[in-house]
Amino acid sequence: MGEQVAGGSLAAEHLTASGSQRRLQDIVDEAGLVLGRPVAIDDRQLRLLAYTEHQRDEVDEVRLASVLRQPFQREVIQWFRDHGVGTSSGPVAVSGSEELGLLPRVCIPINCYEHLLGHMWLIDADGTLTTDDIERAAAFGREAAIVLYRELLLRDLDRAAEREFLRDVLSQDAEVREHALAQAGQLGLITPDGPFAVLALRITDPSATISPEAKQLALDTALARIRRQLAPKHGLHLLRPGHALLLVSLAEPKLRSQGIRSFAELLQSELQGGIVSVGGIAKSLGETVVSYRQAVRALDVAEAVSSFGHVVEWDDLGIYRLLVSLPLDQLGATELHAGLQSLIDDPRHHSLVATLESFLDNAGDVQATAAALYVHRTSLWHRLRRIEKLAGVNLSRGEDRLMLHLGLKLARLRGEGWRASEQPGALDVEGTGRASR
Repeated sequence: MGEQVAGGSLAAEHLTASGSQRRLQDIVDEAGLVLGRPVAIDDRQLRLLAYTEHQRDEVDEVRLASVLRQPFQREVIQWFRDHGVGTSSGPVAVSGSEELGLLPRVCIPINCYEHLLGHMWLIDADGTLTTDDIERAAAFGREAAIVLYRELLLRDLDRAAEREFLRDVLSQDAEVREHALAQAGQLGLITPDGPFAVLALRITDPSATISPEAKQLALDTALARIRRQLAPKHGLHLLRPGHALLLVSLAEPKLRSQGIRSFAELLQSELQGGIVSVGGIAKSLGETVVSYRQAVRALDVAEAVSSFGHVVEWDDLGIYRLLVSLPLDQLGATELHAGLQSLIDDPRHHSLVATLESFLDNAGDVQATAAALYVHRTSLWHRLRRIEKLAGVNLSRGEDRLMLHLGLKLARLRGEGWRASEQPGALDVEGTGRASR
């Protein structure tokens, strides 16, 4: 006799009720006895929920890996999809692959009210599975569908409670927040152990090719995946128009060991496109509304100012923390210095605008600015004198520098852009030419 692999349920993180776990295990055990072969049930994301006891030589490497809670390899998932798993409404015969360590098997979709809830797998290494066997297996699949559909409804109720709680905790209405916080212990949705932080997510799509519904689905999927990596009751998420948010307790072991920045980068990689921001640290659940507001503002900054990258923290925004708090929708071109606005409005002068921004970002350090722009200091001085002449400013005056620097950052937040010539050291068309270093 070969080594025995015990059957069991791995459904603890997928099924909310222990009774449902036991019922699924009963179904696969009975199906295994009736059909005389290994049987397993996966959820719709191909995560193992229950499986029969069987001998080691009766199953393949793919099934053993799933028993050990290892996700299927991408090649295996693609193999299944190529055979119609996930799209077919009826049983699917999946051929074996020695390269993938995969024995032939039959997949029976578990459907209820036209919802795909999971998959029942029957390994058919010797090709003896008959039509009658598949029909009997489909009957077991219908029993499993009832169990999984009930769980789907329970999870939807849980998510509704989460959404309502998180919405109220982050409400701008103080009375609503206080009521939600008073109910937090009774609801038991998240640990009271802080500190906390709020992360915000947004999918950027300048070409507007992605529908709002597709964006929301992508955000919800990414957040659901990342939450499975957190300890229970250490994270809640919510979809909002234009963005999504994730409230996390920093007492969570993964966050304690890796830090919030690494976690945000992981979340951004799960999102596969878009921006993730991190609000400031909140000492208590009651202060998370501030972290949320900061996270959303950081999203706005990151979307307008590409130099921040795809992951941005509120604490790293510098002057933008102040500027993004201003009513930008009420600030027009007239609020900026007229000379600066004229340079921004004329594409021929964009290299001068870029020079001015670099000069001010470097606190007026000519040597550092020249190095950043790959020009000789003499050439940089020519540019600065030209900027003073065209804009009507004096770069030796601290007040003029402050006015111009803030104006440039405000223009960035308003979505105005400029770029220097592709060639390092190049001037605008009215400049003095490129100087060699």
